[in-house]
Amino acid sequence: MAKTGWKDAGEVRALTFDCYGTLIDWDGGIRQAMEDEGITELLPISVDEFLERREAKEVEWEKLPYRHYREILALSMQDTLRELEVKLDDQTAFRFAESIKDWPPFEDTVSALRRLGSYWPLSIISNVERSSLRQTVDRMGIPFAEMITAEDVRAYKPAAPHFEETKRRLGNRAEGQLHVAGSLYHDIRVAHDMGVPCVWVNRKGEKLPSEIKPKAVVKNLTELCEFLDV
Repeated sequence: MAKTGWKDAGEVRALTFDCYGTLIDWDGGIRQAMEDEGITELLPISVDEFLERREAKEVEWEKLPYRHYREILALSMQDTLRELEVKLDDQTAFRFAESIKDWPPFEDTVSALRRLGSYWPLSIISNVERSSLRQTVDRMGIPFAEMITAEDVRAYKPAAPHFEETKRRLGNRAEGQLHVAGSLYHDIRVAHDMGVPCVWVNRKGEKLPSEIKPKAVVKNLTELCEFLDV
C-alpha cells in the first residue's frame, strides 16, 4: 500500500473520479467540436461567453426529468444559439453532441491513472450515459472497477444519487473512498457536504470557497500522484 499525504484521515481504499473536465479535456473538446461543426463561426459573441451561457442552459435541463446527456448537450447548444437568434439544425446539434466520446484526455491522465491503479481500484462517477462513457474509457485503455452514470441513477450531479450509488457499490471500501474531481459545482461541494473526502483538481486556477475544505487542491493528476506518494 502506498503512503499518503492525506494525514489523519484513515486508509485510502478506493479512488473515484469525475470524468469530463477531470480526466478528459472538456474545454478543449467542446471548442474543437464546435469548430468542426461550423458552430464557432455562427457566434455573435465570444466563445467564452457563449460557453458560459450554454452551461447555464445545461443546468436547467438537468433539473428536469431525466434525458440522456447527449440530448441535453445538443438541446442546450440549440437553446443558447436560439437566444442569440441563430438556428442550429438537429442533425448538426446531435452530431456535435455525439463527438463527446472522442474528446481527448489531458496529457497527464493516462500515465497518472496507471500509477494510481497499481495501488487502488479506480471508479468513475459521471453525468454522461453509459455508451459514451464506455467509448471514452476504451480509448484511454484504463480498467475501472465501477462506472456510475447519470443513466444508472436517473439524475445529474450535483444531486446526491451518484454518490449514494457509489457508496453502495464500493461496499466496505466506501469508508476509504477519496473522490477526485475538477468541478466545484458538480462534485467537490456535494462530496464535501456528504462527508466524502475529496481532492480538487484545479486546472484553471480558480478560487476555492472558504466553506469547502478538500483534502488537497492539485493542478493536475501528476500532483495527485505526488500527494498520494505513488
